[in-house]
Amino acid sequence: MEVYYTDHLKLRLRIRNIPEEYPKRIYKNPDQKFFDNLENTNIAIKRLKYNKKLRNMMIVYDIKDNKVEIITIHPIRDEKLINRTLSGRWTENE
Repeated sequence: MEVYYTDHLKLRLRIRNIPEEYPKRIYKNPDQKFFDNLENTNIAIKRLKYNKKLRNMMIVYDIKDNKVEIITIHPIRDEKLINRTLSGRWTENE
């Protein structure tokens, strides 16, 4: 599948000083995958070095017409990840 970066994602990469290859890397080899039942989007998470620390980095993406569109990226704390799964907002996806 072809992977596309939205303009919003490109802006976030620049503003947050996140390496440009991180979104594809997270998509292709995630540590965890979820479906966001509130937003109807896919989530992928991978621990990567960001701001000199190992952090959970998440991407939000959609699959349309056999194409992957990565919407945004940001670090996510373990607590937020746990809360979203316990509340049922995110369900594990394989």
